[in-house]
Amino acid sequence: MEFLLLLAVAFSASLYIGWPHAENEEPENGKLVNLRDRRAMLLTELREFDTDLANGRITEDDRRAGRRTIGPELRDVTELLRSLGEHSAPISRARTKHSN
Repeated sequence: MEFLLLLAVAFSASLYIGWPHAENEEPENGKLVNLRDRRAMLLTELREFDTDLANGRITEDDRRAGRRTIGPELRDVTELLRSLGEHSAPISRARTKHSN
């Protein structure tokens, strides 16, 4: 009798563990994914300005002008992401003497 009870518990546990479970999260919509991609691209462009300045490819004025061009769009994309419930961790990057 104990063997049957143990077998029933083991069978129940294996069904619970092995049965596919529904995802608790909703699938991400395309707009959210596109905004994340755009934010990543804009952040990469900002970093490239710093790298180009450090390598002597552009002047400090060129770097500032480029960052001023990208900044408003990055701010808009970030605000849209926040309005859609996207709460990203703060972006950590090493601050240099060239950072704004």
